[in-house]
Amino acid sequence: MRLSRAPILMQIENGRTPKAKYLHDLTYHGQELSFNEAKNIIIQYLESSGSVDLEKDVNGIAKIRLNNPRCMNAINAKMMSDLEEITEKLSQWTECKGAIVYGADGNFCAGGDLNFAKKISNPYGGYAMNIYLGHILNKFKKLPIITVAYIEGAGALGGGAEITTACDYRLMCNAVDTTAIGFVHSKMGIVPAWGSTARLVSIMGVRKTLDLLLESRLFSAAEAMDSGLVDGAVATMADAETWLSHKIRADVNVIRAIKRMVQCYDDSPETVRMMESRIFAPLWGGPANQAAIEKHLKHKR
Repeated sequence: MRLSRAPILMQIENGRTPKAKYLHDLTYHGQELSFNEAKNIIIQYLESSGSVDLEKDVNGIAKIRLNNPRCMNAINAKMMSDLEEITEKLSQWTECKGAIVYGADGNFCAGGDLNFAKKISNPYGGYAMNIYLGHILNKFKKLPIITVAYIEGAGALGGGAEITTACDYRLMCNAVDTTAIGFVHSKMGIVPAWGSTARLVSIMGVRKTLDLLLESRLFSAAEAMDSGLVDGAVATMADAETWLSHKIRADVNVIRAIKRMVQCYDDSPETVRMMESRIFAPLWGGPANQAAIEKHLKHKR
């Protein structure tokens, strides 16, 4: 008796299955970079404008200000370098209980600085940026303190939204209706990087993360709270400090122990972050990304 069977669909091309070829073609295959090698590439583009500033309060709360108001605190190489230094300082401040990340002049962060982006607009530059800032944000996420992103003004857009995922909590200002958070990367012809996709899945789950990235929507405070993306809405920075203060009333060593214990179950291991960098890099400086940059497209509703 002759047995019928379905056609064999898995063809081999150059020694790869279709799935393997698909993954190969859509990921970075250039020079591998260590953290220090990536850092040396990025710091070549340091600018005098922009900074990330640290203020230490006597109550054990640090305030971290993204400060580049000429472009709504968009991130450039100088700010990445500053954030690396601040993360190291916080890791050594043993009395610290918590930190609030916020933006200068009443805005959080509009993503990546387009002037900086144009200078490294190729897969190699994108890979270097991801290795460098991804490592910094991963280290920031693992700090044994409680961290909060306070999102106000125009909000947290693109890379700015990614930075919020490195914090334990996200608060949005509800004083105005125009404050938004949005992972609008697909409009720029790219995908999120810096380890944020894995963190989003941990925060929201796979299905909601998929919708969030595909739709590139800007969420109001109420919508973001409903989706589980943010944890609360407050009117002022003082309210954000009060909110955080309620979380860190325990002894500093107890707070640090709790944070370390929870981090043991982190859903975003280093291997996931590295794969994210490989997927992002070929899109960075690609046709869709270049077209968006040339149009100065920047997170419009």
